[in-house]
Amino acid sequence: MTISRVSTYGSYLSMLNGINGNSSSLAELQQQFNTGIKSQDLSAYGTQANQLLALKAQYAQRTGYSSAITAATTQVNATEKALSSMQTVVANLLSSANIPAGAGSPTISAVTSSNSGNLGLSVDTTKSVFNAAATYTVSAVPSNSGKLGSYDVTVSDGMGGVSTKTLNLSAIPPDDGQQTFEMTGGPGDGSTIALDINQLKGTGSATFSVGFPDLAAPKALLQGALTQLSSLLNTKAGDRYIFSGSRYDTQPVGDLSATKQVTKMTFKGTLGVAGDTYEMYVGDKRYTYTTTGSETSPSDILNGLASQINGPNQTAILNGQKPNPPVVASVSGNVMTLTGMDAGYTFTAQSNVYTQPGYNNTESGAATPVAAYTPATNDGQDAIYAQFMTQPAIAADPTAVPPVTGQQQIDQVNLSGASVDVGDVFTITMGNRNTVNVTSDDANPANNISYDKVSGPTTYSYVMTAGDIAAAKADPNGPMNYVANKLAGLVNADPQRSADAAVTANPPLGAQLTLTGTGTQRFATTATVQNNTNQNSFTTNTLDPFQDPNSFSTTITSPPSLAVYDTQYSSGAQSTAAFASSTLNVDDNTTATYGISSNDPAIQNLIIGIKQMLSAVSNPGNYTAMMSTARSTLVQAQGQIRQLDASTVNAQSVLGTAASNHKDAMNDIENQIANIQNVDPTTVAAQLQAALNQQQGAYTVAGKIASLSLVNFLS
Repeated sequence: MTISRVSTYGSYLSMLNGINGNSSSLAELQQQFNTGIKSQDLSAYGTQANQLLALKAQYAQRTGYSSAITAATTQVNATEKALSSMQTVVANLLSSANIPAGAGSPTISAVTSSNSGNLGLSVDTTKSVFNAAATYTVSAVPSNSGKLGSYDVTVSDGMGGVSTKTLNLSAIPPDDGQQTFEMTGGPGDGSTIALDINQLKGTGSATFSVGFPDLAAPKALLQGALTQLSSLLNTKAGDRYIFSGSRYDTQPVGDLSATKQVTKMTFKGTLGVAGDTYEMYVGDKRYTYTTTGSETSPSDILNGLASQINGPNQTAILNGQKPNPPVVASVSGNVMTLTGMDAGYTFTAQSNVYTQPGYNNTESGAATPVAAYTPATNDGQDAIYAQFMTQPAIAADPTAVPPVTGQQQIDQVNLSGASVDVGDVFTITMGNRNTVNVTSDDANPANNISYDKVSGPTTYSYVMTAGDIAAAKADPNGPMNYVANKLAGLVNADPQRSADAAVTANPPLGAQLTLTGTGTQRFATTATVQNNTNQNSFTTNTLDPFQDPNSFSTTITSPPSLAVYDTQYSSGAQSTAAFASSTLNVDDNTTATYGISSNDPAIQNLIIGIKQMLSAVSNPGNYTAMMSTARSTLVQAQGQIRQLDASTVNAQSVLGTAASNHKDAMNDIENQIANIQNVDPTTVAAQLQAALNQQQGAYTVAGKIASLSLVNFLS
């Protein structure tokens, strides 16, 4: 092999090495063209490598700050928007256009009566003052302490308000007690109920309702405000509740309108007799009280039940009984108040009264004439006689036969029955029977008629009271003998009576009352008995939420205690996390604090203020004073929420400034990095094209040489 051949082979090898080197250069240019930077290898930057590393570290740090600021800004913006909405809610509630200065005038329904023949009344609206919307019940029972014919009339509103007076309309002059009832107790305390009782003859009851229509719209507005607040306080930004403190995934508030349930049970009726059983269910727990006869007032019965409700749970549990529900019972007069211990806890309250059996007493009248005599006028022609009268004829008593001339009339009334009950009414009515002659045809006397007219009927009634029961049972000739003597006493005490009364005992179940005319005057006698079982009962009424000011707390809770509306409150948990705010380092030297808790005093005040307004709306009688207190609470909350909003706006400013600073700094860093590592894309493109051309030429030559045989290549 000659030297020239060796040289040629060396050139070939050198050309191959050049192709390989050109390929590396081409790959580097290709990478620069694609990435826009000189190299991924820091060694390519020489002395600028350390500067480049420092710039990239700064950029990464500011990128982290910016990402955190963006997330925080989303939460802060949502918080500020919610706080602004809360301020709008407060402004609406403080507007006199939405919440009136007064409760307005009440509306009163018609009176509905049971036993209307015994109790009749109307309401004097001009003299009445109503402090609460309620259904009022007026009940009358025979009085234990008043004189004969007296009734204890009780007005109750079903919410703890009660007033009782003793009235006697049969007295002369009538003892009507002015019929003005001052209510005490419950939301309607202080109400004045002026009644016009025009009939009071026995046990009876009547009801009427009172409403305040002007307060319906404010109540709806306030309830809507609580609903809106609930939505605002449960706002989420991303996957976090913005008012939950650091309990990010816990919904912060539950029922903002939750109150303690307040139920009033009002005793209605008389004390009754020993052996009456009073049964109450509170929740699913049963309580009973059986009277002993030593009770002096309804409160004795109610306190007996209340002591069981308030009894220790542990003793009951050890005895295998159900524990008492979380309810507290208190008694005032004839009203028991049941109050739940926790807001939001609800319970049912029911009652029954099992009295000793009532008795069916009867009274019948029968005339026993001294001599047989049938008056000509007692011929069944009353309907014919009526057309000649200026007032309807009173039918002649078919059982009363007038005596013959010169003889006294005698009527007998028989009473029967095994016993008597409180409220039984025994009545005898006597009226003079006069013969009225009607002359209509002087020419034909046959057309002239006569008829009986009973004039001036007098009613003698005796109503059994609780004080009569023992005496009636103790009468050796039976309870009806006791009643007959009471009736006889009433008749004989009347100086205008038509007859004298005497009693003949008929033990053990009856007595006979004999009525003997005081002269030859004829009289008509009727007798009736109105049986009355002991109608003791409880009326149960659960007050509307906020109607009792004690049904909600106005105390501001502090960490770790939670507000009553917090979703974790009912579990008894305490949580400092519920009050926590967030802190964010927005750069090396600046910290931003943000985040408002639903337990913040400002929000607690806001919710308390709305509840106080609802309480005012539910208590028309105290509306002005209660609404004034509520407005003061809301004004305080308004100032506090403005401060929260200001702090949130400040956090927005800090976050916004930091985000802007980081953006400017990152732009500067990007420029510095670009100056170090970026390439001119036009230049790189030209260099890449030249390298590609050169590479293409080299491959062409190398290809031709590679196609020669070894012999041809060496020759």
